[in-house]
Amino acid sequence: MNASNRNDGWILGRIYFNTEDKRVIVKRLHGGYTMNFGNKMAWILNIIFVIGISIMVVAVL
Repeated sequence: MNASNRNDGWILGRIYFNTEDKRVIVKRLHGGYTMNFGNKMAWILNIIFVIGISIMVVAVL
């Protein structure tokens, strides 16, 4: 069974947190994708995304 198909890593059915799963992007069982917040790279990508959006908003103002 795929690591993302187990219920032990899902929080509220939407957030996936599994430190044993090395994938950053996880396909949800009923369609769609989410990030594995148990993976450090997912946090780094989210921080880069937020910083990039913040810079764009400041540049427009």
